Amino acid sequence: MSVIVNGHPQPLPEPPTPAALLLLLSPSTPFAVARNAEFVPRITYEECRLNPSDQIVIVHPTVGG
Repeated sequence: MSVIVNGHPQPLPEPPTPAALLLLLSPSTPFAVARNAEFVPRITYEECRLNPSDQIVIVHPTVGG
């Protein structure tokens, strides 16, 4: 079972949550997460269940214009 993270297939860890996925990927902070084009609040990372083929986007804010 896998999800798509920033356009690339990624095996889905157990439990299939954003928290487990982020633990596996260790993105640098700060970042925001979206699942299927919807923002995922940080407070829900542990309880939000991911499904096979979900589209996950991890974005990092940038400064400047």
